[in-house]
Amino acid sequence: DWQWTPSIAPSGLAIGSGPAFPAWRGDLFVGALVAREVRRLHLEGADIVREEPLFGELDARIRDVRFGPRGAIYLALPDRIVRVIPTRDGGVSGTR
Repeated sequence: DWQWTPSIAPSGLAIGSGPAFPAWRGDLFVGALVAREVRRLHLEGADIVREEPLFGELDARIRDVRFGPRGAIYLALPDRIVRVIPTRDGGVSGTR
């Protein structure tokens, strides 16, 4: 059981998959309209053990989150779709 008070206005849920972000496989990714970020919920078994805010630098309402077949993360914003991929140094890069 997990909740946000006040509400982050969750909008879309994806399960980490694919080879691009292996450390995130199986974790839950929730878009947040009000919080203007993605929340990563790290799972151990069936339990949520940690929450991490991601992509707040976009400063946009996240309408949906999806993983592509190669593991890139796709974020639906009000005015564009952003594809997030890993960089060679272990960071992430977003492209339109």
